[in-house]
Amino acid sequence: TGAHGTFTVTDNLTDLTRAKVFAAGEVTPVFVRFSAVVHGNHSPETLRDPRGFATKFYTADGNWDLVGNNFPTFFIRDAIKFPDMVHAFKPDPRTNLDDDSRRFDFFSHVPEATRTLTELYSNSGTPASYREMDGNGVHAYKLINAKGEVHYVKFHWKSLQGLKNLDPKQVVEVQGRDYSHMTN
Repeated sequence: TGAHGTFTVTDNLTDLTRAKVFAAGEVTPVFVRFSAVVHGNHSPETLRDPRGFATKFYTADGNWDLVGNNFPTFFIRDAIKFPDMVHAFKPDPRTNLDDDSRRFDFFSHVPEATRTLTELYSNSGTPASYREMDGNGVHAYKLINAKGEVHYVKFHWKSLQGLKNLDPKQVVEVQGRDYSHMTN
């Protein structure tokens, strides 16, 4: 699902960057695409899964995509582990069934994943809606101001509606009523 909107800069960020998109008062059209991370199209939106998004900024200097998800940390720090992590999350190729033991087998060797796994297996793994979840940029960015000073930043989106997640009992109730509750 997605949403059109605008990004409006309300504070002066010139101490961090010279990028025009962050100039005070700048208004930039955006489109945000939301999705589940692991599960494919037509899967129930109540499945335990990180929720990903990409914010496309239509700036005067060109388009810029900022990718994130609803967890403040990511599962891995070393990009070489990414293909193995993806395979751990996918259904077992022999049975085509979801299998938590595959995930835990992989992540037992990845101690930096503990915090994010805790988020996934808490109620945060089943958000009630896209409007009631926070967002966190996956990558750190290097911004350079007019003086040539370097600043490393991460982007975070904070819900103005507050956070709301489904507990296991609510998951069953919601899925029974609305297969696509986050998109509808």
